[in-house]
Amino acid sequence: MGRKPKTTGPTARDPGAFKSVLVRVNIEGWRALKVLAVEREATLNALAVEAFNDLLKKHGKRQSVENPLLD
Repeated sequence: MGRKPKTTGPTARDPGAFKSVLVRVNIEGWRALKVLAVEREATLNALAVEAFNDLLKKHGKRQSVENPLLD
């Protein structure tokens, strides 16, 4: 039986609906990520969301990270 859609709780427009993550990377990694973002016409945030969801999937968890910049 499928799950019912969530009708309550935070949405993208609610203050505090999203948390921030600060990541430190070396300059070589930063440049590689910037090039990848340009090649894919994406933001670094979009790449990070994709990476977090891939990590969750790898460990058998539900892919639930969303990009707050998209409607």
